[in-house]
Amino acid sequence: MTTTARQFHLENQYLTDDDHMYHLGLLTSDEVIERMKDIKFICLGGKPKRMERFAGLLYKVLGEPANSEFDLEKSNGVKRIKDLSGHAGRYSLFKVGNCLCASHGIGMPSLSVVLHEILKLIHFAKCSDVKIFRLGTSGGIGIEPGTIVLTRKGYSGALEPYFTQTACGKKIQYSAETDEELTEDLYKFIQDKGMKVQIGNTVATNDFYEEQARLDGSLCSYTKEEKELFLRKAHEEYGVLNFEMESNLLSAYCRRANIKCAIMCVTVVNRLISDNVTSDVEQIKEWEGDLLKVAAGFIKSRSNGFVSSHNG
Repeated sequence: MTTTARQFHLENQYLTDDDHMYHLGLLTSDEVIERMKDIKFICLGGKPKRMERFAGLLYKVLGEPANSEFDLEKSNGVKRIKDLSGHAGRYSLFKVGNCLCASHGIGMPSLSVVLHEILKLIHFAKCSDVKIFRLGTSGGIGIEPGTIVLTRKGYSGALEPYFTQTACGKKIQYSAETDEELTEDLYKFIQDKGMKVQIGNTVATNDFYEEQARLDGSLCSYTKEEKELFLRKAHEEYGVLNFEMESNLLSAYCRRANIKCAIMCVTVVNRLISDNVTSDVEQIKEWEGDLLKVAAGFIKSRSNGFVSSHNG
């Protein structure tokens, strides 16, 4: 049975066709916007270098797709994936086949800026059936480091199961759940690869230190005992498996925009044991590399018919 492609459309009545996505350095009149219409996957990660690495990996995994954006000025005869927003100085943005790879910086304020503009980009490009993934690292709670956590629901630092948006002086609460079907499909795919993976809830905070109940920040407003009680409460009563700084905003925005999203973060520490990461740098790079490889593999498994081969 075939299904009709659903074109992505934003409901904001105040959007016009003459728009400047400032932080990506793109205008709706730029020719590249038209070439974005085949986008089916958007992959977000904090670090520009991580997403550049992922873009290079995707290019190989997808078979060197011709419908990628290349940097002809810096290529010296070798195909080099172009950073489409590097000139704007805020984020990185790469188009590889039917996938956009973008950095979002650290925390929800930084993510919200680039997410607004990427959603506008795929709206103006008239994309259809797009899915969004966040790929990152996180602090685990009660699970073994190296485990990939797929977020079911995003919680705030106050263990509230929603994202709170302040607009025009008012606070509005939005549900922060990821797409259940997409998350389950990812779980099965990762499990079949023999990798450690769990589905659970994620706390996203506005701070790396005190909101995540760390004791090693410059300031600390609680005792060690209060920290331990909070972490155990989050894990045992709310099903929280990890802490990071973006999940409940991403899931809430995607639900508002009616677009499917999944969040996959590898854990690098068990916060019930230590605040500090004790694994060596090479081990962490390996875990992160495995996360990127399995994400690329999943995208390839869903990309039949959407990627143009380098052989034409």
